[in-house]
Amino acid sequence: MSGSASRARRLVALGTAVGAVACASQGIPPGGPPDLVPPVLLHVSPESGTVNVTPRAVAFVFDEVVSERPRGAQSLDGLVVISPSDGKPDVSWDRTRIVIRPRHGWHANTAYAVTILPGLADLRGNATKRALRTVFATGATIPTGVVAGAAFDWMAGKFAPMARVEATIGADTLLRYAIAADSLGRFSLGSLPAATFLVRAWMDLNNNGVRDVREPWDTVTLAVHDSARHDFYMFAHDTLGAHLATVALADSTAIRIKFDHGLRPTARLAVDQVSVTVAKDSSVIPVLRILTLAAYDSIAAINRAFAEDSILRADTTARGRQALATRDSLRLARARDSSAKLQIDSLRLLRDTVKREPPPVPARAVPATEFVVITAA
Repeated sequence: MSGSASRARRLVALGTAVGAVACASQGIPPGGPPDLVPPVLLHVSPESGTVNVTPRAVAFVFDEVVSERPRGAQSLDGLVVISPSDGKPDVSWDRTRIVIRPRHGWHANTAYAVTILPGLADLRGNATKRALRTVFATGATIPTGVVAGAAFDWMAGKFAPMARVEATIGADTLLRYAIAADSLGRFSLGSLPAATFLVRAWMDLNNNGVRDVREPWDTVTLAVHDSARHDFYMFAHDTLGAHLATVALADSTAIRIKFDHGLRPTARLAVDQVSVTVAKDSSVIPVLRILTLAAYDSIAAINRAFAEDSILRADTTARGRQALATRDSLRLARARDSSAKLQIDSLRLLRDTVKREPPPVPARAVPATEFVVITAA
């Protein structure tokens, strides 16, 4: 009887323990709300605007552990830009801190801008979308010179996100002032002393922070006293001129030619620069004019539309009249849809209180690579 009572007490105790564990498990939520917020900067040392300071390092401190694998760069040092810099920065990771040192130490009486580019992520992959920066000086002042503008991929005719911009003074090519453009290709390289700078922008296609041979670039010399503005039109440079890549017939009197490089828009291809001969007897076929492929396609589209309209209007049968009416109805419907879309977009813009700056638009024409040669026969 005592043995049965002992077993009963053990079973009761075991059941009580299991119940306690079950209650405890129910009290702990299986998970929290998903973390969608990138690391938040708590403070940076030295603080921006500090003068007469020579720190051992610059430290950015965040509210959570940051990942050693950033987005858009091979490593953390690919996100760090020291301006001016005399080499690749020394970047170390310390969980919630990123510690940055110049390769050869801080120079005396120099203003520095230390930037962490967008792409710094937490352990869940949430990445920052804005650059983080501190500006300080080892001397008594921070100069206010600025070079600002936009960087364009000239061959593509659009802005170049995250293009790199560097500036050097005179023959001193070791100390480089540097910045990266934003997601719309805009840049502002600040804290520059009054001087004449050689400024270069390039498309850092492999995100290594160094201009490689085949990467598109552009350069300019600017005298900076207070502020200067310049837009860069980057393209791949080499020592070879443009050569014909392909030749094909566009129609019976048009020849489509393509170059391996784009030609400058200001250097138009003239009729006396192209000759067309018959291979059989070497007789010359006169060239009437030369159009860019875009201009030729535009004219061809207008001609096709005119021909189709003429054919439809010439057909006076019932079927022809029905086809013409259908075409006109479709045109009217497209016009109404376009007008309605414009009205909806206008209302959305009026209701949208967030200030959005439109992306920069290149002021130069895109270098053409394809042309159409119109012949007389």
